[in-house]
Amino acid sequence: MKYIVTKEFRFEAAHRLLKNYTGKCTSNHGHSWKVTLHLEGNDLDEKDMLVDFQELKILKKWIDDNLDHASLLWENDPMCNFIRESGQRIYTTVKNPTSEHIAEIILKEAIRLFGNSRIAVRCIEVNETCTTGAKIIP
Repeated sequence: MKYIVTKEFRFEAAHRLLKNYTGKCTSNHGHSWKVTLHLEGNDLDEKDMLVDFQELKILKKWIDDNLDHASLLWENDPMCNFIRESGQRIYTTVKNPTSEHIAEIILKEAIRLFGNSRIAVRCIEVNETCTTGAKIIP
């Protein structure tokens, strides 16, 4: 049998797209982001769980510590210096901070936190609005 569990997280953050992009998303704007973590495995533990949902809160802590109420900006965005100098929260990315790239960043962290011989990270889904999002599968 294959078991799949999901956990949803939410955070607030601003971003803008500058790298090779033209359009209205070049203006800094905010979203209520939703992240859905999907874990899978074939075997349950001694508690008859794939994973205790309480153990997944460590990813929420990472999201809160790094992304929540931050400006998510491409590392070469000229706005980075202003954000830093004004003491605001910032998280810089090597690519445009698109939903796809934010999903990739969170996926890497989820694999670091939860990937083991019994559990695999099946995918991360990131929604920046209630109607748009991206999913990444390792």
